[in-house]
Amino acid sequence: MPRDAWVALAVAAASAVSLWELARAPGTGAFVKTTTFPTVVCALLLALAVLHLLGAWRRRAAARTATATVTGGSAARAAALFGLTVLYIVALPWTGYFATSALYFGAASLLFGNRRPVSILVAMMVVPLALLLFFEKYMVVLLPAARLFE
Repeated sequence: MPRDAWVALAVAAASAVSLWELARAPGTGAFVKTTTFPTVVCALLLALAVLHLLGAWRRRAAARTATATVTGGSAARAAALFGLTVLYIVALPWTGYFATSALYFGAASLLFGNRRPVSILVAMMVVPLALLLFFEKYMVVLLPAARLFE
């Protein structure tokens, strides 16, 4: 089994144990309990670890049938993503959460090789909207509005 699969397995096990402990812990609060956010984070981490495990096994099966090619540019891509994140932080107070996040998700999709315009546009609208609704309606955390248009 590849090393990244072992790491994903360890993360999945730690997330499962944490979820088990959080499920048994008494939470305080009327609507959102003190254990709500850690539970959501652990559940997402567990899901990502399982997806990573599945991807590792798929890569292993594909490696048996084809030779692996190594492409350069990962350092440049990481630097570009860092720059995008800095721009996101700087632009967020001026353009607001939704517009800034939509542009960030679109640029990150292009940066990581997604060239399907429909899926990029859907991600640009659905992901920020889902996060906005989650934080403002469920977690009761107000996200920044656009100062530029006030």
